[in-house]
Amino acid sequence: MTPRLFYVALFLGCLWLPARPYAQAPRFTAEDLAFFNQKTAAYQQWLDKTGLGAAIRATKVRLKKDSTELELLLHLNATDLDTAIALWNRAQDDYRLSTGRPLEEKLFRTFAAFMEIPPEQGNVQVYVLDPDGAYIPCFYVGIWEENGSVRTDSRMRECRDKPIDLTLHPLPLRKISGGKTTEIQRQLSSAQVFDRIEAFLKAKYTRTSCYDRYPELVVEPRTETTLRISLSDLCRVVLTDEKKGLWCQTVELLGWKCNDVRRERLEFEFTYLSGSNNLTGRLTGKFGSGVYRPRKSGYMDMEPDFQDYLDTFHLKFQQELKAYLEKP
Repeated sequence: MTPRLFYVALFLGCLWLPARPYAQAPRFTAEDLAFFNQKTAAYQQWLDKTGLGAAIRATKVRLKKDSTELELLLHLNATDLDTAIALWNRAQDDYRLSTGRPLEEKLFRTFAAFMEIPPEQGNVQVYVLDPDGAYIPCFYVGIWEENGSVRTDSRMRECRDKPIDLTLHPLPLRKISGGKTTEIQRQLSSAQVFDRIEAFLKAKYTRTSCYDRYPELVVEPRTETTLRISLSDLCRVVLTDEKKGLWCQTVELLGWKCNDVRRERLEFEFTYLSGSNNLTGRLTGKFGSGVYRPRKSGYMDMEPDFQDYLDTFHLKFQQELKAYLEKP
């Protein structure tokens, strides 16, 4: 028997093994997902019927990695942060006034009932979309059940952008005059700084050892003082210990290549004034599906789920960028 046939036989044999004695959350199937999508429309009808549809819309449902948890994504009927916060606060106040119960609890309990899932295998997330359909990073509400109680993580006006603030030392420049060598300090222009930033990002992040990942660097038109760059289809740059799912692991045992780790996207905005020594800006970390390549609006913010990872990357990135920019 060839090694490949051996693994095929082993895999098929495992399907007939008796259930293990310990409890394990069941995985949802493609058939389940089709059912959940139908129920999402029914959930929206419920929102409309209760009057909550004036403020809240059901965007979609999706399965988390390994398909053991179902997420319902809701968005507020607003395209700017202030309007969204006002809508959410009014919906909360109106619902509590009429029922005496928290709005978040009702949204979650109805979700679990409609989807017919164990509450511990679901969560609800509320977002705000800008006019282009991208998620606004300064608003997030997460709702889930823990130990029989509905829990909420609400973050408003707390932007998930990581600030970039670097003081750059002038570069030493040797000057020879009359047989004597003197060293002077030279401040970089904004064009020079931005050129170096582009070179750094390209060299550092556009090469990958991950199968089926093709990092893409996009530079928006510069202004005299501002540079915007994004990097997409990254792999294990921020989420460094991402593991492949069970399906991919099984497929690789059979000799094929597979990669379903989350895709990552980094968005940068830099501001620098020629002749100054202060580089400022912001970094936004996002993640998307590992199965298909999402559009820009399909990426989700890494915070709050991956805040520790993004904090670690943010600190290291600033140190490495500063060292690169200050090289003679």
